[in-house]
Amino acid sequence: MKKAYLYVIAAGIAAVLVVVLLLAVFLPAATPEGQENMTVLPTVQPTPRNDTAYLDIHPAGGRSVLLYPEDERYPAIDAECQELIRCINAQLKTGFSQEELAAMKRNSTYVALRFSQPTTFETRYIVDGSPRQITISEAVFFVDSGEEQNIIRTLAPDGPGVWETSRDRGTLRDLIAPVLAEGKKR
Repeated sequence: MKKAYLYVIAAGIAAVLVVVLLLAVFLPAATPEGQENMTVLPTVQPTPRNDTAYLDIHPAGGRSVLLYPEDERYPAIDAECQELIRCINAQLKTGFSQEELAAMKRNSTYVALRFSQPTTFETRYIVDGSPRQITISEAVFFVDSGEEQNIIRTLAPDGPGVWETSRDRGTLRDLIAPVLAEGKKR
């Protein structure tokens, strides 16, 4: 009888251990009250429309907001970006890859002006006595970096370019401020 009693106790303890183990494995850990779940979810960026010009306005640590020509905010920001391009006054002898540009964009505040087809601009950069024309498919303006304050990075059919502009970014910063706030809320 004593042996049977010990077997019953051992079976009961084993059953309790199995139940505790199953609960620990299959139930998620509870978050202590007052603490938020620290799981970081990936930020899904919007997908641009094909064959359409757009502005990609990206707040550091936030989500891009894409503006298209029909958006009421687009014309003023587009005009300022194009003026910054026209004010290019020097080419910097450095380059970058698509991967390097993507890494720079990842944690920065920027405006990218993407054209539906390569577009040619006449700049203030004088080469052999004449203004230099450049053809680009995208121009990127970093607005939160002191180092990049007067720099425009471009993508073009003939390769990337790094340019200096004489125009201040203050107007562009003011124009995109409401859009940046929208991107941080997403």
